[in-house]
Amino acid sequence: MFDSQVQITRQMISAITLLFGLSIGWLLSCRRQAKIERQREKKKFSEEIELRATPDSYLSEFDLIRKRYYEAKFKKITEPMINRKGISMTEEEINLRKGSKNA
Repeated sequence: MFDSQVQITRQMISAITLLFGLSIGWLLSCRRQAKIERQREKKKFSEEIELRATPDSYLSEFDLIRKRYYEAKFKKITEPMINRKGISMTEEEINLRKGSKNA
């Protein structure tokens, strides 16, 4: 009788330890995946800025197409901010708009 209770207790401890370990592993895996995604987004954003700042003469045809895409995407994002009714643009917004038109 005593041996069966010890055996059941050990099995329960093993099951609890396994579930605890799996949950910690899953949590760490999720955190790592989120960190990797943030790094990818940062890298993509940095490449986008670098590409937009590079003169056209240094870019390949593919990079020129990517640059035009990023500029159009930027314009689409900033257009609602610029076309606000009744709210004047700040100096920074005016300079940003002029810079995107010149590029």
